[in-house]
Amino acid sequence: MYTTHVWNKFSLYWPKIIITSFIFLLAFSYTAKAQQKGKTSTILNLPNFDKKKFHYGFQLGFVSSPVGLDPSENAFQINGTDTTAVYITPQTTASFLLGFLMNIKLSDDNHWHLRISPNVSFYSRRFTIDSLGYNLPSSDDIIIDPNRDLVQLQSNTSLEIPIMFKYQSKRRKNHRLYLLGGLTPSFTVATKQESTREEFWITLKEYNLSFTWGFGMHIYNRMFCLSPEIRISHGLLNVADPVDTSLYMHTVDAIRLHKISFIINFEG
Repeated sequence: MYTTHVWNKFSLYWPKIIITSFIFLLAFSYTAKAQQKGKTSTILNLPNFDKKKFHYGFQLGFVSSPVGLDPSENAFQINGTDTTAVYITPQTTASFLLGFLMNIKLSDDNHWHLRISPNVSFYSRRFTIDSLGYNLPSSDDIIIDPNRDLVQLQSNTSLEIPIMFKYQSKRRKNHRLYLLGGLTPSFTVATKQESTREEFWITLKEYNLSFTWGFGMHIYNRMFCLSPEIRISHGLLNVADPVDTSLYMHTVDAIRLHKISFIINFEG
């Protein structure tokens, strides 16, 4: 419903960086592969890697977490000739994650796997609250509310446990593509708020559940398997927490947290 600050609201800048970085890694990988094309043979790295039932590793990632916010009817109120409107614009800044992963082979043909990757994610969000009052019949002058342009900075530390099925293609020398899909439960373990007054806070629930899907590529090196991937998560639950102490949470109908991640996995 909000039409202002569209670029910041959907956090378009970080997804571009993530996708560009992933394409750069793919191009670099295929360039290295093309350089070996003229050779009579290619060294097969980690030939016994796919024979193992379990794989372990660690991961680090760069995250953009767009916030989907739906205003309620209370955001627009008409009292006689006076109309007031509250606009809450969510923005995201650079976030990142650190975690571990466990990969379990499910089929003998080595196509289906179960991938569990618990991680700790560090999010940073910014909410800007604009309160505007209009006197419709008399003039078009905008009366600025004293609480206009309130800014709230919110930092969240979350424990996430993505549980996903992975389908991977056949190995082509030292490369293999794969797809991911599953669910990601998350728990907020710490929250830090920065605002002029506690009454202006936009509060979120501690628990969330997301549908996660993505794609990536295994690059077999001599010592480990490098797996860059892109994940996209869609928040399934309404995480808006309508506490009585907040002056503005009654103007919010629903908040859903989404995520676009560029993750680099190191598997051994």
